[in-house]
Amino acid sequence: AKTMSICLSPGGSSIYRVDTLSRVLHVATQGGVVELAEQSDGSWRESARGLDEHHVVALVRDPLRGDLYAGTHDAGVFSSADGRRWHACSEGLEIDNVFSLACVARGDELRLYAGTEPAALFESRDFGRHWRRLGGLEQASGAETWMFPAPPFLGHVKVITIHPHNPDCIYVAVEQGGLYRSDDAGETWVELTAGMPNDAHRVVLHPDNPERLYLCNGFFFNRSDDGGRSWDELKHKTDKIGYADPLVFHPNKPEVMLVAGAFATPDTWVKGSANSSIARTGDGGDSWAYARGGLPQEIRPSIEAMCIQAAGEQSRVFAGNTDGEVWMSADEGEHWQRIAERLPPVSKCFHADLIHGKLDLSDVRVPEEIRELMAQMAQRSA
Repeated sequence: AKTMSICLSPGGSSIYRVDTLSRVLHVATQGGVVELAEQSDGSWRESARGLDEHHVVALVRDPLRGDLYAGTHDAGVFSSADGRRWHACSEGLEIDNVFSLACVARGDELRLYAGTEPAALFESRDFGRHWRRLGGLEQASGAETWMFPAPPFLGHVKVITIHPHNPDCIYVAVEQGGLYRSDDAGETWVELTAGMPNDAHRVVLHPDNPERLYLCNGFFFNRSDDGGRSWDELKHKTDKIGYADPLVFHPNKPEVMLVAGAFATPDTWVKGSANSSIARTGDGGDSWAYARGGLPQEIRPSIEAMCIQAAGEQSRVFAGNTDGEVWMSADEGEHWQRIAERLPPVSKCFHADLIHGKLDLSDVRVPEEIRELMAQMAQRSA
């Protein structure tokens, strides 16, 4: 089988089990999809760029045909056979602002999912040609409280995660709104965030024990061993990460995980630093250590995306940030090297503009009803 490229994006696929490590990485940036290729001397160079008019936030690869799909913040979804020439494929996708993509093969049928802002979920079963809205998510409990504490004050579906053994079981993280699960391929949903603040960033399922869930969000980092019915707090073990987001596990050694995030919420980044950290565990989250090798003393940009590919014992972890840098570790996060710089920012919505001083949220007038919802969330997290 031809070795496929892997993808690095805030809202798409992030864990790849491969036969041979790929030497091509597609990176979702504010200036399109950048293709990086590994050279014979081990360095990486930009080899192509596509969709450069668009802010790309999610990338996934179709496991059946090998096509790539890109979700954009301004123009819906695009597909590509080679990662270079892209075609719009958004018929029936009623919302242009896509935050997340996921796909799964069910026999010879591809199910492709897109999560949007305002928070809604769409599905395509014909390789992105037509989309249908899975309206059940918007009927789920708590939907009336979904919001985002910055303009346009709308919640969004930040991440879609599909159960490793059951393609009908789907989890979505609504920011801010909570974690939801569907057992019927997206028709009906249950909320899994009882007793917690509802700002869900990312959910990861343990591949050998899918009742074990890990949830990152803007206030905390949690693990559940009963499918999300109850949660254990891990935040005190990663106290330098107050705003956890990218999270990956080694697909052949799933107790090895890496999480990244800023010291605090984005409103604190306006001074020009997110003070980010990367933490790693070798025991499924019981103990964590901060990755330091090769990284700057203070990581000023926000780390917005992380992915891992593993072939047997070998692995590579990639991280992309708001300064347009890509970092790589070949030893499960112990040591890092920068393999690309001066790319367009890797950024979910306005994070890069905020940290680079191009956006001032200080004079934003937060509507009263949003203030009330935020106060409720703070109480839930207290």
